[in-house]
Parts: sequence; structure tokens; C-alpha cells
Amino acid sequence: MLTNNLPRHDPAQNGAKTPLAGQRILVAEDEGLIALELERMLEDFGCDVVGPLASVDAVLQAVSDNANGSDFDGALLDVNLRGRRIFEILPALQELGLRFILTSGYDDASLFPAPFRAVPRIAKPFDERALRRLCERIFARPAMS
Repeated sequence: MLTNNLPRHDPAQNGAKTPLAGQRILVAEDEGLIALELERMLEDFGCDVVGPLASVDAVLQAVSDNANGSDFDGALLDVNLRGRRIFEILPALQELGLRFILTSGYDDASLFPAPFRAVPRIAKPFDERALRRLCERIFARPAMS
């Protein structure tokens, strides 16, 4: 079993409010170790993680059950969940206004169906800094003035 012995950064320890604090992020990932690491990273960013969910049907059900997706601030969705591609439900998620980032072992957008090539994505293995920047850009609430 792999463990991460690095100290965890907890923004709450120093009273800092991060741009992602309290954001409810749905995670769809069917590989256990990747799901755990992704969950840890998101929690370190200040997010509340929902999931991880391991199937396309579970993602669609969770979004449908939660006020048509409005209970989530966003989602990180693995492209391939147990042999099924997430692309089949993306139009429904877009229609509900759910903001999402695709995760994939492949960083080549040409492998995605044309309508989804411009969707925000990040390649595995995740670079924590790049993931944080992307999550802040896609999921963070605008600053109050």
C-alpha cells in the first residue's frame, strides 16, 4: 500500500480562506489510489469532496438527485469509468450548468469527441499546483467587492 508521508497543508490552520474553501466538488474516478490522492488534494485546497463515484451511471444519478446538479460547485470527471466513456452524459451535465474538468491518462485533446475538445482537462498523474490553478479558474466563486 502506498502512503504519502509528506505533511499535509491545512489552510484552516493559519486562518487563510482559499478561493476553493467550501466548494462542493463531485469526484468521478474508478481507480482507488488515484481517487484517494485526488480527494486528499481537493481537501487540501479547502474543497468538500462528494464521492468518489466509480461509474457513469452513479455520476448521472448523483447530479440528478441533487437539485439537478445545483448542489455541486463543480466536478472532476475521469474520461473512462469502468470501461464507459463519460462523454455520453456530458451534454446532460452541461445542460444542468454543472462546471467540470475532465481527467484522463491522455493529454491529447484530439482523442476526445470534437464537441468536448475545449472542455477544461488535466492529465494524470496530477501535478498538484496545476490542478489547484485549474480548479480555482473553473470552480472558485468570484470575489465579493
